[in-house]
Amino acid sequence: MKYANMELITDFTPIEELLLPNGCCFADDARNVINCWESNDILACPGSGKTTVLIAKLKLIADELPLKDGRGVCVLSHTNVAVNELKAKLGKSAEGLLVYPNFVGTIQTFVDQYITFPFLRQFSKNTIQVVSNEDYANHLYGLISKTDSKLKWFIDQQYQAIGAKQYDSVNKFMANIYTDNEGGIHLLGVKRVLAGKSTNTAFNYTRAVQRLLSEEGLIRYNDTYRYTLLALKKYGASLRLLLSRRFQYVFIDEYQDCSTLQRDVLDALFSETDTIFQKIGDIDQAIYNSTNDNTPVWQVGVNYMPIAYSNRYSQEIADVLSALRSNQETIISSRGTQNIKPTLFVYDSDSRLKVLPAFIREIQSNGLVKPEGIYKAVGMFENVSGLKISDYWPAFQKKVRNKSKTHFSDFVMEISSALTNGDLFLAERLVRKLLSKILHYSGIDDAEGKSYGSISVKRYISRNFSQKYQTAILGLSQYDDFAYSAVEGKIKEILTELLGDGWLENVPAPFMQLSPVPQAIDDNNHIYVDECCIPIVFDTVYGVKGETHDATLYLETETKQNSDIRRILPLLERKSRHCKNELQEKSRRCVYVGFSRPKYLLALAISEKTYVGHETAFSSWKIVDLRSEAVT
Repeated sequence: MKYANMELITDFTPIEELLLPNGCCFADDARNVINCWESNDILACPGSGKTTVLIAKLKLIADELPLKDGRGVCVLSHTNVAVNELKAKLGKSAEGLLVYPNFVGTIQTFVDQYITFPFLRQFSKNTIQVVSNEDYANHLYGLISKTDSKLKWFIDQQYQAIGAKQYDSVNKFMANIYTDNEGGIHLLGVKRVLAGKSTNTAFNYTRAVQRLLSEEGLIRYNDTYRYTLLALKKYGASLRLLLSRRFQYVFIDEYQDCSTLQRDVLDALFSETDTIFQKIGDIDQAIYNSTNDNTPVWQVGVNYMPIAYSNRYSQEIADVLSALRSNQETIISSRGTQNIKPTLFVYDSDSRLKVLPAFIREIQSNGLVKPEGIYKAVGMFENVSGLKISDYWPAFQKKVRNKSKTHFSDFVMEISSALTNGDLFLAERLVRKLLSKILHYSGIDDAEGKSYGSISVKRYISRNFSQKYQTAILGLSQYDDFAYSAVEGKIKEILTELLGDGWLENVPAPFMQLSPVPQAIDDNNHIYVDECCIPIVFDTVYGVKGETHDATLYLETETKQNSDIRRILPLLERKSRHCKNELQEKSRRCVYVGFSRPKYLLALAISEKTYVGHETAFSSWKIVDLRSEAVT
């Protein structure tokens, strides 16, 4: 039987031997998804191996290449990690998927390459450059200062009236100004409009934005999808037809993490077309990047396909997670029961600092100590006035990257990191910064005799090698390997292509030497280590999304006079099935993500005021009362 040009398989043994550990097989629901060749939403619980299921589908497609009518497959994700996993698991089978007419890459790269940049070329004589809000504001304010004294006066007055208390410069104030879909001018975080859509001020501001695009080719990262929607409004029917002819299959991994704009664009391109369009993700893991993100949760179709079997954690943990799912459907662990109960630490104000030593003792008593073990303590809130992560370990400071780039290797590492995370706009900006530094060492200045910066170097690029540069950047995003050594070689190739073979002779030797701190990470004040030498890495839940740990300690935290755990107690007690407000819903999803990280040991630390009166919520847990050190 054939469906959508693909053979439905009944013997999964060959593909299971290729992709799964010895003796393992796909669960029935995963097999159903592998055999699904029609447009659908796929909901997968944490640890279900959904990326492996996707790779299994791609393996079946790779074996059928070339597809009928010369069409291809499009695989989109938020980072390049999925691309690397695809290549690692499929080996030579992946080669056919990584060339025309196929596309495997990030959503951002796809949208830029196929829609936004081609659309914007008709409005600008220069190469389109996506820059940060700060760089954009600096350039836009400079253009307004030169060309429109009335608009400059308006911006300066608004800054003095409402922006000076929050921003230390008019440029930073400008970086937080945006226009709505109708053209009105707003300031981020301020409800009232700064200038209505029908005013001369709004018209002149829009004209300045258009002039900046026309003369300099500059847009902001946040503008890319707005221009994409404009392209769809004008050329939507043609784009849908072209892309549906190009791609027979489109798969989107981690669809729950898509922004509203990304969903609008992808649905406009592929829904209700001849393309088989499958969205894969978990609505309960939609925590985005912070508690301040109010992106609406993905609404799945009524006929969605579930993958409810997890390969990561035990049934003991799965039972806790099932109560936190939006549909409260049961998660089944393929590992079964492991006889390691989830562990609850109850503390008071005098015993809160006992939580970490108690967690380490649980790791030891369950035989989980190993050299490569991953042990993390995570929480929802840090920068709040109530209970926060650092209250469990006062020395904690979230790890931050060192922004100083004094060596060639510093640039390469950050470009590699940006590409791995799918941030092509950031990678391009770093390439420009590196190029401006190389021009400085080569004695090449601008018309005013000043060294080029990351913005002004655009003019040098546009004047000398506009198309060649854009081609090089797009090629960099589609490169097969984002490891440091591979990116270093590619960057040197790009510089040679642009500047000639002699560029390296002008660069001081110390600049090319390896940075003395190649990891570019501050001191280990986010890693707790006691006399047992078991490292506990501290982070927010947002920082560990997508990870798998041997043991995870979830730390109760507070905001707005309540804690994340107290908000979701009715769900754990099975007294309620639905959240009553947005903060309770955010807490549910955040706790769900945190609880689903560990393979073996899930631990939770809560205060006595949260525990007392709600003991039934933890009837299946091992209770460690740190107030008296009693264990029940």
